[in-house]
Amino acid sequence: MATTTRRTEIQVGIAVILGAVILVVGVMWIGEVRWNRRWETYSVYFDQVGGLEVGDPVDVSGLELGKVGKITLENGRVRADLLIQQGVVLRKDCSVEIRSIGLMGEKYIHILPGKTGEVLKPGSAVEGKYRPGLTEVVAGTGEMMQDVKQLVAVLQNVFGSKEQSRGLGESLANLDEMLREAVRLLRETRDDIRATAENMRSASEGLNDIVGTRKDEIKMGIERFSRAASRLDSLTITLKEITDGIDRGEGSLGKLIKEKKLYEELDSALENLNLLIEDIREHPERYVTIEIF
Repeated sequence: MATTTRRTEIQVGIAVILGAVILVVGVMWIGEVRWNRRWETYSVYFDQVGGLEVGDPVDVSGLELGKVGKITLENGRVRADLLIQQGVVLRKDCSVEIRSIGLMGEKYIHILPGKTGEVLKPGSAVEGKYRPGLTEVVAGTGEMMQDVKQLVAVLQNVFGSKEQSRGLGESLANLDEMLREAVRLLRETRDDIRATAENMRSASEGLNDIVGTRKDEIKMGIERFSRAASRLDSLTITLKEITDGIDRGEGSLGKLIKEKKLYEELDSALENLNLLIEDIREHPERYVTIEIF
């Protein structure tokens, strides 16, 4: 009897020990506990996290290699401290996003480690982004539907009468006719438009070729034109000075134009000269004497 009781106690003890071992192993498996795993901490700043919680997974390039260690509010922004397995290399151009899993909107952090830039040291801080999940999209759709309902109500108030509805229908019909006519014209002139575009392209290529081959000549011509323009400016200034002097009566030409007496004397002299020439023509013997020896 005593032997049977002792055997039963041993069996119960073994069962309890096995149960405890199974419980510990199960907890470790469910919680993914690794005794030899070492973590490195990186801080990420978000404008919002959308329900992210401590312990949510962190995947790097699709592999779950970390978890969220701590979430705090700092200067109006959310700071998430990520625990990432030692050996994972993150660079300065890495991308960090909060994403959703499943229909319930469970969150996780997705990291692309980056390809260029310097390697981030453990404890470094980077900027993160929040990508709305299915729940946020559905909520936004509900708000959009409410806006659509309000718009429909406004349109019903504006175009509620038959006359207004008929006028709107006529306007839409006219617009449709105009669009059809525009499409028809475009189809009819499509070849001409294409030919014109081709000619413009050819002309542009030809002009580019000319400019490319005669670049030095064009540059020299521009320089010559610039020098000629400078000389023309100087000539213009000189002519202006001359005309101003004439207006002021300076010089022979100025005196001739400005002094009336000199002008009248010159006119009288010219008139006398004309009379003399006319008299010479009519009576040359008065002025030319021919003697024969």
